[in-house]
Amino acid sequence: MVGAASWRLSGHRPGALRRRFTWRLLSACCGALLVLAVASHAAAETVVESEIQNQLLAVWDGNDLGLGGVAVGRIEFRNAPAPMVQARLVLNTTAAQLQSDTGTISTAFVDVPRASLRFRFPVTQDYTMRVSVGRDRLAWGIGSLFNAGDLIFGADGSGGADFTSTGDLRDETSWLYSVYLPLGERAYLEPVFLPPFPELSLGDGSEADGAGGTGVAAPSLLAGQALDGAAGAAVVPGGADESRLGLRLHAVLGGLSLEPAYLYDGSEDMHHAAFSVQGNLWADLYAAARLSLDDKLPSGFGSVLEERGSTSLGAFRTFRIGRDRNLTARMEGFIRPGASWSDQERPDAEYAVLLHPELVYAPGRTLNIIGRAVVSPLDSSALLIVGYSWNIFTGFYAESFVAAQIGDKDAVFGWDRPGSLSMSNGFRYRF
Repeated sequence: MVGAASWRLSGHRPGALRRRFTWRLLSACCGALLVLAVASHAAAETVVESEIQNQLLAVWDGNDLGLGGVAVGRIEFRNAPAPMVQARLVLNTTAAQLQSDTGTISTAFVDVPRASLRFRFPVTQDYTMRVSVGRDRLAWGIGSLFNAGDLIFGADGSGGADFTSTGDLRDETSWLYSVYLPLGERAYLEPVFLPPFPELSLGDGSEADGAGGTGVAAPSLLAGQALDGAAGAAVVPGGADESRLGLRLHAVLGGLSLEPAYLYDGSEDMHHAAFSVQGNLWADLYAAARLSLDDKLPSGFGSVLEERGSTSLGAFRTFRIGRDRNLTARMEGFIRPGASWSDQERPDAEYAVLLHPELVYAPGRTLNIIGRAVVSPLDSSALLIVGYSWNIFTGFYAESFVAAQIGDKDAVFGWDRPGSLSMSNGFRYRF
């Protein structure tokens, strides 16, 4: 009776309590499912791609082969395909160490090569421009390694290319603000502003143990990546007068793509102009000419062209040599008329002609055999790279490369010097 009176006084009966408990349980389950659904939808709105690469290295330091390892992690965030806004964030982490009898080099750092937004901005009801802001890359001109039309990142591809990689040789980025202004179906105008924002790298710096530690030359995976100074962040400030301003026009005339471009570099008070052209005649043919001017010009128009001009040329073609078998051939040249046309017998000489041949043979859908080189014909030297990339299964690659410098001790590329021979063997997984 006491129990029944208690249920009556509280207004609850045992059956009602069970029904409320069941309702709350169902509500909690529905809420949890709703949270999971929202989280899954949010995850679906962001495309995440990761890549891990590990390599075992052997590098000739002039006396013996040093051993080392490189671990590179990359993670990229992108929004799901959208017509109005595209966002991209890329984080790279690298840890590497090389050790030989002469010492040890180690480095670890974090880099953010891309953090950008690209969005459409409606000017009128019928006209929309595209805007790019952040850290990203603009591909001016055309060329795999040599590109005189690339006024932003340089013509000779030495700004940060990993020459042993299987991907793009040129992937440098910078802070930029650009606008894409359509002028027709196959024409557009692209102004760009590149502020001198500080470069920021986070890492533990570079450490060398032993008296001869700094003499161990790292391969291209490590080239230019070690930080100077103490551990932490390395910041290099730039003033407002060091900004760069540029403009590019792209148009198609007949079967030719034409691209005049201009860039003012405030850090050097230099004006750069370029003209690129691309067409197809049995093979993809492309060329670019570049001229750099300041207030210290040589006398005579011919001297200006010779000392301040440069040209790049290229040809590219893919040959089908059977079912699922292809051979891709590329040849590029870079000409600087004002540089030396004869052997200077010193390794730091700048020569008027450089060549870049490349062959990629694909005997099947999963294997690429790669041969690349940078040839300096005027001093009879070259950097040769041979290797393969094997896609064993989805996203998983086995890769191996051998790089060797061929030439005497006074050439640009010489055999008997640190880093003249390097070998790498490893695996890469993209997921």
